[in-house]
This record gives sequence, structure tokens and C-alpha cells, in this order.
Amino acid sequence: QFIGLKLVESVSIRGHCDGIVCLCDCGGNIILCNPAIKELKLLPKSCLPNWGYSDVGIGYDPKSKDYKVQRISCDGEEIYGDRLVFFPPRVEIYNLSTDTWREIKSNCLETEATFLWPEDFEMYWKGICYWLGYEQPKEFESYFDRLEDEKKKTVVFFFDTGDEVFHSILLPDCVYEPPEEYRYDMSIVLWNESVALFGLESPDAYAESYGIWVMDDFDGGKGSWTRHLTFKLLVDVKRVLRL
Repeated sequence: QFIGLKLVESVSIRGHCDGIVCLCDCGGNIILCNPAIKELKLLPKSCLPNWGYSDVGIGYDPKSKDYKVQRISCDGEEIYGDRLVFFPPRVEIYNLSTDTWREIKSNCLETEATFLWPEDFEMYWKGICYWLGYEQPKEFESYFDRLEDEKKKTVVFFFDTGDEVFHSILLPDCVYEPPEEYRYDMSIVLWNESVALFGLESPDAYAESYGIWVMDDFDGGKGSWTRHLTFKLLVDVKRVLRL
């Protein structure tokens, strides 16, 4: 049940699911809003420290029939001599039915040499929350070495709301080809009831080219993309409305 809300400032929309909108404010508060019945709920304080960077997403678990908010937090970094070492991401889940947070294991976001960082929540669809983020080395030779974009690889993340596990797949191969800057202008969208990737395919001096790739047969971290269409914008059109 939604309850009244304290005073909050600078609210931004982070995601939505089944008519429930997830909001965050500049003070780190997370609010659920149901516009249809005009009710709000301020979530309890996180069970993790309030670090400088975190992001949230929302989805529905068809197994437990419960709404779940995911919060992914940066666990910080330290400099050891000439090396910059990152700590692993930490993940906590809020259950609407119990009105509580709990931390879950995040070892699915770690490989032997890299960490996987879900960074931008995109959407919820059929038991899965979709994020965009990147994979990066666990450590760098120097503090400034982290600024080299080739050290990061953009990936798509899937969070199974029932199993509470993240999976990831790479973007289409052509997205990783030079020039590389356009890979950061990507969105996960629904296209004819299928999950698709939409974004800038290639910058052009006169008309930028956008593409839509439909995801095929995702299963346990394995999947592929099929290019559906490519189109160019009219001159002087600077922004495309999301599908």
C-alpha cells in the first residue's frame, strides 16, 4: 500500500513497471509513484552505504508476485602505489511486499580480470530488467589510465527478477568498430513485442545514421542480434524520440 511522502527535491524518473514509476531525488531517496491512484511511497533507507554513485531499476517478479527495486552501488576504489584498484559493485533488492532492503551476492558481475557495471536502467519486460553498462578491468596501471575508453566495453545486462541473477551479452559487432563514440548513444526498447537495441550507428557530417537490432533467442547469457533497419535523420534534426 502506498503512503504519504515527505518533502523531496530535484526528483528524476529512473524507471517504471506496470504503471508504477520509480523516482529518485538528489538526497538519495527512492520513491514509488502510482499516478493512476495518485499515491506515493517513500522507500526505507538503503542497507548499503550512500556512495557517490548508484543507480536503480524496478521490475516485477512473476514467481513471487512481488515488485522489486534493484540498487547497484559503486563500492569505491583505492590507489596502491602506481595502481588504481576498483572494489566490486554491490547490489541490494527492495521487496514491496515486505518493505525492506537486502543485499544479494553480485559475483555474477565479476570475472577473473574484470568487473561488470550495470549503469543505466532501461526497461522491464516479462520478468527481466534490462540495463546498459560496461565491463572494465579490475585495476589500472595509473589513475589517468582509467580515462582511456578502450579499457571499457559497453554491454547489455539482464536481471532476472525471479532468480535475482545478472547476465550480460555484447552489443552487435559493428557497434564496436571505429569510430567508437557512438556506442554510448544506445537504448534498449521494445520493437513489435521483441527486445531491441536502438541507437546511433554511424556519425555523418550531413545526416547521422541510426539502426535497430532485434535480440534473438537470449538464453542464460547467450544471444545474438539481427539488424532490423537503418535510417538517416533529416538535416538539422538533433534528437530522435525514443521508440
